[in-house]
Amino acid sequence: MQKIHVEKQSLYSAQQMFDLIVDVDRYHEFIPYCTASRVRAREADGAQGDEVMLADLVIAYKFLRETYSSRVLLSHAPLTVTVNQARGPFRHLFNQWRFTPTDDGCLIDFTLDFEFAVPLLRRVIQPIMGRVVEKFVAAFETRAHAVYGQAQVEE
Repeated sequence: MQKIHVEKQSLYSAQQMFDLIVDVDRYHEFIPYCTASRVRAREADGAQGDEVMLADLVIAYKFLRETYSSRVLLSHAPLTVTVNQARGPFRHLFNQWRFTPTDDGCLIDFTLDFEFAVPLLRRVIQPIMGRVVEKFVAAFETRAHAVYGQAQVEE
C-alpha cells in the first residue's frame, strides 16, 4: 500500500478550494490524465449539511485507461472531502482533502492512501504517483486562478 501526503498553503479561501474539489463534473477540463468525469448522484447525508456524491472518473496514461467510481463525502464543518472507491482498479482507496482557513488563504491538507488491484498498474503507475499527485494538487491551484482570478492577500 502506498501513502502520499501533501500540505500546501493557498492564497485562495478554504471555501473556494472546497468548491473546486466538489465540482467533479469539470475535472476532465483541467486535471492531468483525466479524460472524463461526472457526478452520477448527490444526496444529503445527516443534519450538519453534509452530502454524499457518487462520481465516475476516467484516467488515461500512455496505453492505460481506467474508469473508477467513488463515493465522495462532502463535510462542511470542517471543510473536508473524503473519497472511497466504490468500483475500479484499486484494492484500497482513501483520499481526503481538508481545507483550513488561514490569515492569507487556506492550508490544503491532501492525503492519498491506495493500492492498485491490477499488477500492471502497480508496476507502471504506482512508482510515479508522487509526481502525479503533485501535478494533481497544482492543477487545482491553477484552476482557482482561472476561476477566481489573482488571489488577493488582505493586509
